[in-house]
Amino acid sequence: MTQLKVAGKLGYSKGFISQVECGWKTLDASKIQDLDDFLSAGKRLVRLYEELYAPERLDWQEQVHVLQASADLIRQYSCVLIPGNFQTKDYAKAVFASGAPWLKEPMVEKRATTRVERAHRILDDDGPQYHVVLDEVVVQRPVAGNAVMRDQVDTLIRLATTGRIQLQLYRWGTLPHSGPDGAFSLIASSSAPEVLHAESVYLGQTTDDPHMVRSFVSLFSRLQANARSVKESVDYLRQVRRKYEDDDEPAVAQVELQ
Repeated sequence: MTQLKVAGKLGYSKGFISQVECGWKTLDASKIQDLDDFLSAGKRLVRLYEELYAPERLDWQEQVHVLQASADLIRQYSCVLIPGNFQTKDYAKAVFASGAPWLKEPMVEKRATTRVERAHRILDDDGPQYHVVLDEVVVQRPVAGNAVMRDQVDTLIRLATTGRIQLQLYRWGTLPHSGPDGAFSLIASSSAPEVLHAESVYLGQTTDDPHMVRSFVSLFSRLQANARSVKESVDYLRQVRRKYEDDDEPAVAQVELQ
């Protein structure tokens, strides 16, 4: 693909495209999607542009949802909360209400509803394969009352036992712990390079840099290898579920860590 062909497609001069290639000038953001399509880059150029020039996008959760919706395989690790795609609506509402106490109830309701609707599209029969490792403290830490937590644990058990997801719990006290730095996802599809998404509470960073992706693939493999098996994880979830059986008591699940 020559500079002249690219320039003609985007409406620039050949000299301007040369300056872009040398890093002296930047393409207008409105042209990035057109160039990605013209070069058959499979969204890679779009993601690279966002990573370089907008690393703290406020709509990063929307970006991740789009990637997940077109994925063939998702591998995910979480050490703080149940991942959004597995959250019940009441659990999601509790997370939004406690994590962003300035939000009014209608906005909390709207965000929780959106999260659940998106999850249904990801977890339907035509959705991607889904492998997830959760630190067991995720199900030990109550974010709401016992009824909400019991329903949330029931949902995890259902997803794991129906084969919709491969769910493993990382045992407390397992050393060395391979995932203390935070949640991340590896999103693979047949039409684009595999993507790493590492997140914090408010921001997320997405990259398809091959070195970073390979590093986190290796990290996820270590987490899987050291976690409970799927069957052991379901058995453990059933233990946790019994601790949340009383609707009237505050959530105080304290299953013996083993």
